[in-house]
Amino acid sequence: MAEVKVRMVIDPFRTVGNALSCAKKLKLPQTMVSVDYDDEADITYVKFKHAKIVDNDPLDDKGLVIASLDERGKDVGLVIMKASKFTKQCKN
Repeated sequence: MAEVKVRMVIDPFRTVGNALSCAKKLKLPQTMVSVDYDDEADITYVKFKHAKIVDNDPLDDKGLVIASLDERGKDVGLVIMKASKFTKQCKN
């Protein structure tokens, strides 16, 4: 059987950690249910729990890191725009 090499486009855990270090709100759930990266749009979607998303809250000054909120206003996910930018450490 031929060896298959698989490579991730980005490291989702590093990307999420670096994006949150750029954000003003760092107290978010510590576990992730799922992470999805759209390489064409360069967006990472993170779910902390399965819930209906009804609103969003920008967490950084540029609006690149956005919290997804449920009907009670709880953080249930993140949307990270220009995700490949966050593969490197944030410079505040």
